[in-house]
Amino acid sequence: MSAHPFDIEATDLPSPWTGRLYDQIGSTSDEALALVKAGDITTPTLFLTDHQTAGRGRGRGAGSWTTTAGNLAVSFVHFPTSPVRDWPSLSYVAGLVLAQTLTDVCGFPADSVRLKWPNDAFVSGGKVAGLLLETASSPTGQQALVLGMGLNIENAPVLDRPDYVARDLRGLGYDGPAKPVVLGLIHAWAEAVRRFDLDAGARTQIFKDWQAKALYLNEDITVRLEGTKTIAGQFIGLDSLSGALKLKLKSGDVRTILAGDVMLDTPMPRNE
Repeated sequence: MSAHPFDIEATDLPSPWTGRLYDQIGSTSDEALALVKAGDITTPTLFLTDHQTAGRGRGRGAGSWTTTAGNLAVSFVHFPTSPVRDWPSLSYVAGLVLAQTLTDVCGFPADSVRLKWPNDAFVSGGKVAGLLLETASSPTGQQALVLGMGLNIENAPVLDRPDYVARDLRGLGYDGPAKPVVLGLIHAWAEAVRRFDLDAGARTQIFKDWQAKALYLNEDITVRLEGTKTIAGQFIGLDSLSGALKLKLKSGDVRTILAGDVMLDTPMPRNE
């Protein structure tokens, strides 16, 4: 823990956040969860590296979420004061934070940045980032929220997907330093969770804002549910109260889905 990935220093972090910086680690989220459960983390803390060897993705094709040198892996631990029932909405908040940073700091056009339900960020049709929201309890019973986030800055992995590929910021044209991107995400997340605790009831607006950035909106998709079970239909938006994906079936019925992996029905060309 002696290195300073992306030249991040303690003084760069927003109050009251502190940081644990690693030159290499298996999983920032596993480390964060373990320390919360051990009672070693009681205040907002982030775990950050540019080389993660055993991270955990979610969904088909997510793989092990490793990061090679120069890519970001960060996990944020904090203890929201909002009701636990509202915490799943923070997954959508995190997606919006990613999208805003990609536009404001990296300069990508707003209409090129899209969010794939429930946990990925895309630029110009390629996946550049993913996130995973988890919870843990301290020995005293205090509930913590852990947001794991990965961002392809220098290079992109090869994904076993027929419907999209991974991209990295460099390949997409961002030629600025990495530090402002990383700090942009950190500061934006810290401010977002502060505001969320002040008004957790704003989740309806959060879902509207997220839907405005939604990838595959009004397109035919397939959602992979548990195991090999799938369901197909037209993605018509998010439920305004829960954030569940709304799928219009061929029968005309609308089904809401709380968890799954979205795939585009029409595979993308593989000649890129």
